[in-house]
Amino acid sequence: MNKYGLVKTIPHGEDEIKLVGNAMTFILYKSYFGRDLLNDIVGFAKKNTSTATFEKIKTLGADADLTNLTADELAGMNLDNMEFDTEFILNFIAALIATAKYPEKLDAAELICSIPPHFVLDQGVIGELLDFLSLFISSKKKPSQPQPMTAKR
Repeated sequence: MNKYGLVKTIPHGEDEIKLVGNAMTFILYKSYFGRDLLNDIVGFAKKNTSTATFEKIKTLGADADLTNLTADELAGMNLDNMEFDTEFILNFIAALIATAKYPEKLDAAELICSIPPHFVLDQGVIGELLDFLSLFISSKKKPSQPQPMTAKR
């Protein structure tokens, strides 16, 4: 079955772990953990970003692509001192794995136990997760709405 959305394959020893992020991820996250994924992403961002960093990001504008910043700009934002909420990270990875394996229904505890412990702290894996987070919270420009026509008399 072809998967749509963002698909990433992360090597793990001789195996690979496939992560898929799309609309189904929101449904599965809610089903498994009883929480709203978007609210958890926003809470994670607020909790793990200093006020100064948040203000700096706001000054860049809503459409800023952080991947285009220079190393000096990123260093000035103090992103290295972020503390990660490991429960959210594990739940998020589990939902991405569940989306990749959908329609197979997996046990939540089994999903979480299948995540290699080093994934929570691995910089490469966290970088891949940030791609998924940015996919879910990126601002899309809405097409302009046609104006209603009024009849001339």
